[in-house]
Amino acid sequence: MIQQCIDLALGRAFTPDPLDTAVPLARRFARRPLLALSVYKDGLEIVPITFEGDEPKFGPAEFRTTAGEDADTAFVRAAAERHKARECLINLTYGYTAVLSSRARRPDSDEEAILLMRDNPERILGESPAQGCRHSLAFHPTHNFATVFAHREAEINAAAALAARAELGVARLQCGASSLLSYVIGQSWPEVHEEAELLFVDRASLFYLPVAEGSFGRPLFDIGLREATHSQAVAERIGKLKSGGRVILINASPLDVAGMIREAAPSTTVVEPLKGPAHPFLLACCSDRPRLGHDLFPGERTVRPFAPARLRVVPIVFWGSVAAAVAIVGMNTFRQTQDERLARGLTSQVQMLEVSKKQSETVIHDSQARAKTANSICNWLLISPSTEALLVGLTHEIEGATAQGAKEGKSIARLDSLSLARQEGQPQMRLTLVVIGDAQAANRIFQRVSALFGRMGYSTVDLKETLVPMGFRYEHLLNLPSP
Repeated sequence: MIQQCIDLALGRAFTPDPLDTAVPLARRFARRPLLALSVYKDGLEIVPITFEGDEPKFGPAEFRTTAGEDADTAFVRAAAERHKARECLINLTYGYTAVLSSRARRPDSDEEAILLMRDNPERILGESPAQGCRHSLAFHPTHNFATVFAHREAEINAAAALAARAELGVARLQCGASSLLSYVIGQSWPEVHEEAELLFVDRASLFYLPVAEGSFGRPLFDIGLREATHSQAVAERIGKLKSGGRVILINASPLDVAGMIREAAPSTTVVEPLKGPAHPFLLACCSDRPRLGHDLFPGERTVRPFAPARLRVVPIVFWGSVAAAVAIVGMNTFRQTQDERLARGLTSQVQMLEVSKKQSETVIHDSQARAKTANSICNWLLISPSTEALLVGLTHEIEGATAQGAKEGKSIARLDSLSLARQEGQPQMRLTLVVIGDAQAANRIFQRVSALFGRMGYSTVDLKETLVPMGFRYEHLLNLPSP
């Protein structure tokens, strides 16, 4: 209770705990990185995730063939350190079965679904859960049908243990096929029309479900397939699709499944609602629409309570009271010391007036001297010609020399430095150019600059040409043009 009060006063209670499954994933990780860990039968795939609003953004994927506990743990831990992630989302791609059920009951709320599926799943399943399994469901949007997925606890516990060895908290643990089915039903149901066949394919498995406006069909699936058998299984499933029907395809494999369907059955309509995203299964696992994603994590998490927005007034009132108390104490202290400060102030005012008089005399003298200096500078500026046109002309001539050399296929030089200084007391200025390049390219710049001086009315009084490393230094003493 004390810690909760401290969190509420400091505002930490309004930042959701990253492991709080009752809060949408995008809100939990709005300002912190998340690592997606897809567990295949023969390997692991890691994808970094960041959220922009409610939409997840996926980074580059890293895949590693399973090589034992220590090697797998080191792979996951290294990825977490590289992406500075402390939590992960686990996507199980195998170790499940799926059946059609008409006994499942829709939960009234997300909170009820989370609690009942964790503590009393038969209340939602309508029957006792399978031995050694945890379940997730995808409901028909309008009728009392559901596809029930049974996930073996052995694979769930192994995935959770891998994350624990890599020192990662499990923000969410889901079956990719189950999450994708719920996502497609929730987001793309209008694509079904009267009936359609759902076909989900990833790198090592496929899931098939016929659906209609008022019913689900029998789900079929092949999981944990190797590359050769995977291609064969996809081809066999395509060969059994209804000719001239409608297929809703989600393809996350390297195979061109849409092309295979069109080649086998040209009259079949193929709809790919998630063709754009690179990781449709992970997208579904990250989604909390229309309901919060179901979590298969076997343990019970200890999370910091997340305060509702209506309690934001509490820390405001608390710190406002603290500020008011501090203000009152400070005001009383101020009143006690005010008389003493006023007395000391009156005593020192006479001395301050005397010091101010002397300072005023000094300031007046300094102001008069500065006025004379300012007047002299003003007169000097009035008779000094502007150097802006000269600098602009120099820039154009140097660029022109460079362009001329490039056009004629000759060597070019570049300007290393330029300085311009007025000769004190004389109507002259000294211009110094340092050019990097060979003699021919440097001379081209020198000739164009010299011609510019003549056009602008400057006359060269003295010219010094010296060698510098990799170039030449030209020092002109110029008479200013007549005003």
